[in-house]
Amino acid sequence: MEIPFTELPGQSRLYTDYIDDFEKVRKYYNVDFSNDDELRNHFSRVLAGFGPKRQRTVEILRKQNARLNSCPAYESALELLSRDNAVCVVTGQQVGLFCGPLYSLFKTISAVKLATELKERFPEFEFVPVFWLEGDDHDLDESNHVHLLNSASEVVRVESIFTNGEGENLHPLSEIKFDTSVEQLFQQIDALLPATDFKQGLMQILTESYKEGETYSTAFAKTLTRILGKSTILLVDPYDVEVKNFLKPVFEKEFNTYPRASEEVIKQSAELEEEYHVQVKPRVINLFYIEDGLRRGLEPVGAGFLLRGTKRKLMPEQIRTILETTPQAFSPNVVLRPVCQDFILPTAGYVAGPGEVAYFAQLKGVYQHFGVEMPPLFPRGSATILEHRVAKLMEKYQLSVQDAFLDFETVMKKALAAVSPENIPGEFEKAGEDIRKIVEGLRPLIVRVDPTVEGTMDATISRMLHHLEHLQEKTTTAYRRKNEQVLQQTKKFQQSIFPNRDLQERVLNFTYFYNKYGEDFIEFLFRELPGYAKTHKVLTI
Repeated sequence: MEIPFTELPGQSRLYTDYIDDFEKVRKYYNVDFSNDDELRNHFSRVLAGFGPKRQRTVEILRKQNARLNSCPAYESALELLSRDNAVCVVTGQQVGLFCGPLYSLFKTISAVKLATELKERFPEFEFVPVFWLEGDDHDLDESNHVHLLNSASEVVRVESIFTNGEGENLHPLSEIKFDTSVEQLFQQIDALLPATDFKQGLMQILTESYKEGETYSTAFAKTLTRILGKSTILLVDPYDVEVKNFLKPVFEKEFNTYPRASEEVIKQSAELEEEYHVQVKPRVINLFYIEDGLRRGLEPVGAGFLLRGTKRKLMPEQIRTILETTPQAFSPNVVLRPVCQDFILPTAGYVAGPGEVAYFAQLKGVYQHFGVEMPPLFPRGSATILEHRVAKLMEKYQLSVQDAFLDFETVMKKALAAVSPENIPGEFEKAGEDIRKIVEGLRPLIVRVDPTVEGTMDATISRMLHHLEHLQEKTTTAYRRKNEQVLQQTKKFQQSIFPNRDLQERVLNFTYFYNKYGEDFIEFLFRELPGYAKTHKVLTI
């Protein structure tokens, strides 16, 4: 089953237009992801400018993947990338606990499958899937937890504790190491997940990846590549010293030309806001400075740069020295990060979620400013996993997946109506019509006697209908008490498909499903998810 994105809650019109009618948004992007001629020309342009960088990129990735990649087959992917006709199918995500929500896994699988699909369409090129580990970010509140369903199908949040003694976390995720407190995390997970044939294997994967001394980035990388099994994707850790050295020209240009990149974003955003929303607000300079493990924004003040949250300033000569000796002290923000990614990699295309498609629409001028090819964006696979037990509830209560997106009261009434002979809404609606009809029959008499009383008659009808509505609510509540099973099963249906009033892929973690289905769950996703999506799939497992 497939659902158009226009029928999903929370989808931006920019994203649906991008997928369904690219010409409406063409001016904001560089390449139409569905046009083979444009794609082929893009691949050729990327290769034409990447030759001198290739060996350096391959060597950096070889060192990183030897340290991070749990799939030994990465060597064959590196051999492929070393060829002169090889380009990358890239995706990425801020590193999160246990690989974050399901969509991180969906993006990864889409990238692997898309590389194979593009090779079939464009045999003259080689396509290598790559995952960009966004560990420069310091948004710990977004990364330190997962959501699972318990045995009652209630959404439970499991959180990793990290205290830095400050209010806001300023440590890049690649700096935050797990300590012995991670054992408490596994105790919570163990208590939540029911005993299955696959639980021991799952817990082994997690405990071997998320252990004392590992960072959010390294643990994420090892978990992701391990659960992918034999399917290989190369990893890039942008927090790496050699990567930052590679990015020195990008950092230098941002310092030497600011606020040009930000002005490009502002100019594009002004045009974009006439029809759509904007996702990103640029800074005057789109770099952070990392010192003593803390990542702080830079604000131009006079001739220097103030470190946000402090009274310290870096002067231009200090900036030049740091760039020359320790470029790893700088970190790109959301505006500059995609440019850094595509400066280092020969990017054939980026597998993106809705938010990324939206903020890339603001970056066309930034890419042009840095002389980097802006890649086509392939919408990631998007899906709701429908378990058989939930499908049976839907059949029993005559519910659809889209019904889960409605408010609970509406879903509950629909479920009750499907299994009960009592048509409470219908009976009360009929009673209301009868009351209105009877009282309306008095209107001619009232008008003849005293027309000024007619307003009182209308108010009386309203009060009577209001009291009837109140009586209906009480009757429905009493009826629910007699149908507690329907109430509980409706909750399970809705929380399984639309947990926390959001799409399942944005809330639940893969461990919930892996614990039930093991490696078969990953193989199932590889079979069912597309390389890129034009609709949202409902996948029954």
